[in-house]
Amino acid sequence: MNLEQINQSLKLTIQELVTKLSDEITAKNLIAIQLVERDEELSLLRKEKQELTELLEVQTKPEEGKGE
Repeated sequence: MNLEQINQSLKLTIQELVTKLSDEITAKNLIAIQLVERDEELSLLRKEKQELTELLEVQTKPEEGKGE
């Protein structure tokens, strides 16, 4: 291999690495966005569960003084 072929090979390798890095960063960012969305959804579901649990406790709590 002569110097020109080596340089051309290195340029192609660099281009491939840049493309791969770009793809990997894009995938990482998409996963990060999905994770944030899932965390928000989980937070809302936990809040809803807490509200429903409190409502259930109020609805099933025995009335005081009943049966006396």
